[in-house]
Amino acid sequence: MSRRYAPFSYVAMMEGLGLGEYAALPNLQPTMPAVVDVPLAEATVGLFTSCGAILPHQRPFATTNDLTFRLIGRDVPVAEVTFAHPTPVRGFAEQDLNVAYPRDRLVELEEQGAIGRLADNAVSMLGSITTYTRMLEQTAPMVAEAFKDQGVDLVLAVPFCPACHRATSLLAKSLEASGVPTVMITVLREMAEALKPSRPVFLDYPLGATVGRPGDPANQREIVLETLQVGHAMAGNWGIHDLPFAYSGDDRSWEDDVRAIYAVHGREIHRARVSEHQAAGERLVGNEEAISIACAC
Repeated sequence: MSRRYAPFSYVAMMEGLGLGEYAALPNLQPTMPAVVDVPLAEATVGLFTSCGAILPHQRPFATTNDLTFRLIGRDVPVAEVTFAHPTPVRGFAEQDLNVAYPRDRLVELEEQGAIGRLADNAVSMLGSITTYTRMLEQTAPMVAEAFKDQGVDLVLAVPFCPACHRATSLLAKSLEASGVPTVMITVLREMAEALKPSRPVFLDYPLGATVGRPGDPANQREIVLETLQVGHAMAGNWGIHDLPFAYSGDDRSWEDDVRAIYAVHGREIHRARVSEHQAAGERLVGNEEAISIACAC
């Protein structure tokens, strides 16, 4: 697909807010996708979400740098799941959590025979993480084992906020390197260009609506299916696949809406989170070699 518009730039938005240093991106080497050796219609698909999806009885996530994860059973409908991520762009998921945790869409694709089956448990984290080395060395192997134990053939990774896009990209690289094929859908193309996860698929939609328009199951289902088809087919050469969907036709006023959320409603929240990350986390820029070693990619 040829793109008619330049993708939304989180980096440019952050520079406009005086937070460009936090948003600076590294230049990592690509993680080459392996071959998925079963047809998609027979594949067990795992789901990873970074929105902090959680069940009522589970221990809450910390708002930043929580390296734990929760397992959410496939039999629990999205209507019974809440999410803990405090990002300013949580509004879409408040309307319809499937835009960040597309469990219902994956069950429907299983019923249609488009995938073999959805794995028994999704893996949920709150992806506002900048302790990257610890995440890659401690958490990523456990996440990989959680998927391997379920016989997963392909993981669908769904980042939520901008920090989630960085952390999920690195986690996806680590999963692929450990033998768990992982396709990541992203709404921030510049993140995929910089971090180079193994099977990046770009959707030109607003931050917070990673899997489609809220309240539009058909749109979400199409996006999830094409993402899985593309991810399944990727092998060998690295590249970013652009999905052929537009959020609202030629109307790109949603970009101004996202900027307004950060500039007005989310400014103080976002500045607080940035301060927490700068105090406890690590930079990606200038740390590329160490990060590559940590994720074994």
